[in-house]
Amino acid sequence: MNYNGIFLLIFIDLLLTYRNLPTIQSYWFWGISGTIFLLLFSFSNYSLLGVFFRMPSLNTYLDFLPTQSRSLLVFFNNFLVSLNLITFICICLGYVIYILNRTHTVQSKLHSMQKANDELKSYAAISEKIAQDHERKRIARDIHDTVGHTLTGVAAGIDAVMVLIDINPEAAKTQLQKISTAVKQGIKEVRQVLNQMRPDALKSYTLESALSKMLKEYSDISHIKIDFNYEWGDANFQKTTENIIFRVIEETVTNSLRHGHATKIWIKCTSNNSSYILSIHNNGKSETHIKPGYGITQMRERLTIINGTVEFDGKKGFTTVVKFPKVGV
Repeated sequence: MNYNGIFLLIFIDLLLTYRNLPTIQSYWFWGISGTIFLLLFSFSNYSLLGVFFRMPSLNTYLDFLPTQSRSLLVFFNNFLVSLNLITFICICLGYVIYILNRTHTVQSKLHSMQKANDELKSYAAISEKIAQDHERKRIARDIHDTVGHTLTGVAAGIDAVMVLIDINPEAAKTQLQKISTAVKQGIKEVRQVLNQMRPDALKSYTLESALSKMLKEYSDISHIKIDFNYEWGDANFQKTTENIIFRVIEETVTNSLRHGHATKIWIKCTSNNSSYILSIHNNGKSETHIKPGYGITQMRERLTIINGTVEFDGKKGFTTVVKFPKVGV
C-alpha cells in the first residue's frame, strides 16, 4: 500500500486505448472511470488507510533492516515513485503534443480544401462566363445571318419600290411581293434560331413533364429534396413563355444549391383570375440584403418579355415569387 502510482499508468493506458469513443459515450465513460481511479488512488494510499486501519508503514519495516539494505530499498522505492510520476507526465505531454499536431494537420488540410474549393468556384465562374460569351456570340452571329440579311434586303427592296411606284406600278407591286416573301422567310429563320435556344427537355415534353424531368435530375445528382406542385393544368403557353419559365426555375434551383446550400425546395405553380403565379422557396441561408447580380438581372429581363414580375424574400430561407398575366385577360 506504500506504492499506488501504478493506478496513474493504468488510467493513462485506458485513456489512450479508448480515446476515439463517440462524444456522448465518452462523457459517461470517462466520468465513471475517473471517479473509480480517483477512489482507488486515494484509498490505496497509506496516509489515508493508516487512519482507519492499524497497519505499520514501510519505514517501520525498513528500520529493522541493516543500514545498507535499508538505504537501497528506500532509494529503490523513491526511484519507482519518481519514475512513475515522470512516466505519467511524459505520456500526458506526449498525448497533448499528439492532439495539437493532429489539430494543426486537420486545420492545414481544411485550409487547403478551402483554397481548392475557392479555386474551383473561381474556375466554375470563369467557365460559366466563357460559356455565356460563346452563347452570346453564337446568338449574335445567327441573328446577324438571319435578321440582318433579311432587313438589309427589305430595306433595299423598299427603296426600289419607292422609285418604281410612280414609274411602273406593276413592277412596284411585284417588288412588294418579293419583299413580303423575304420577310416571311426571315420570320421563319428567326423562329428556327429561337427553337435552337429552346431547352432540350421542352423539345420532347410538355412544360410540366420537362420541369419534372429537370428537377428529378437535380434531385438525383445533389440529393436535394424537391416538392413540385404543378396546378396550371393544360394551360397552352407560347414557346417563349415556356422557355422563360423553364430557365427561371432552373436558375433559382441552381442558386438554392450554390449560394443557399439548401436541403429542400418547394415549387408551386398556381394561378388566380388574372395571373399565373410561380412560387419557389428553399430552406437554405437567409439573406436580408439582396443585391441583384447577373442571375437576378437576367431573370428580370427574361420576365419582362412576357410582362412578368419577380419578387424576392430572404427571410426564413429564400423565396422567389414570379407573376405573369394570362393571355387575353
